[in-house]
Amino acid sequence: MAGYAFAVARVRALENRLLDRSQWERLVGADSPEEVWRILSETAYARWMEGKKLHQYEDVFWSELAETAKSLRSMLRKDSFTQNYLFRYELHNLKTFFLQKFTGKRGRFIPLSVYGEKEETVLENPTLYNGGFLTRMATELQQSTFDHAQDLQRAVDNQYYQYMTELITDFSPFIQRFWSDYVDLTNFRLLLRVRVMGMGEEYLRTFLLPGGYLNTEDFLPALNWSEEEIRNWWIWKPAGRMLKELDALQPLWKVEKEINKYLTERLRITRQQAFGEEPIFAYFWEKENELRKLRILLAAKVNHLPDEEWKGRI
Repeated sequence: MAGYAFAVARVRALENRLLDRSQWERLVGADSPEEVWRILSETAYARWMEGKKLHQYEDVFWSELAETAKSLRSMLRKDSFTQNYLFRYELHNLKTFFLQKFTGKRGRFIPLSVYGEKEETVLENPTLYNGGFLTRMATELQQSTFDHAQDLQRAVDNQYYQYMTELITDFSPFIQRFWSDYVDLTNFRLLLRVRVMGMGEEYLRTFLLPGGYLNTEDFLPALNWSEEEIRNWWIWKPAGRMLKELDALQPLWKVEKEINKYLTERLRITRQQAFGEEPIFAYFWEKENELRKLRILLAAKVNHLPDEEWKGRI
């Protein structure tokens, strides 16, 4: 644990480059997307903006997150929780690669792969992943056929969460609790989405993910309950406190915002830590959140959305 002391000190310095309250107030109050772009050019994002136009903001944001991931990887052991959390981006690219093979449509690769520009070569030859989970996942996908893109998505997600379930006891008690909450809240969100869609228990069962405090089967009966019954059931679960500021379970974006807020608050205790991996992961989580909010803000400004349609989301 103490081995991460220097890494935590480096992360504390990086935290100062996150957007602060005054910068967010200027961004939110900007009259146009061009003004947002100009304000961002005065921040840490400036290093990626040279030669880029406003419509290329996704390239800027992914470059910033890729550099963040690269920095953190250099600080962490290969078997750390954060390294395994970052597999989510490798798996996105796996899904994109195989969807392209099935449909002929090229999707966007996220530049967070540890393999950098060699990633597509690695995707063609999974043995180059040097063994482990990614090799198994890529090899299995090469040997599989899927009728729908959704089937591929489910297969990859279930494999990843099962992998994390088997691995999670290797990490600190704090990370184990955080991950269990994360999975439960992901399944809670899935329950609400499937309920809105009007689909049945079998459909929901195919999406629910392993690794939370609750068994996946525990979510199935709730599909047919009233909103009040769901609230009364969930409030007593480990992550039930995320409901405390919600008057209703609709619209879903408000639920998702409260879920994110709850998990972010769980991580804030790591600001008091001088050692361990937790502050390093918490910083990456904050960076992901910052970029999510910037995407919402810029999309709203570009599309001239009224404030009431987007401000609450960030």
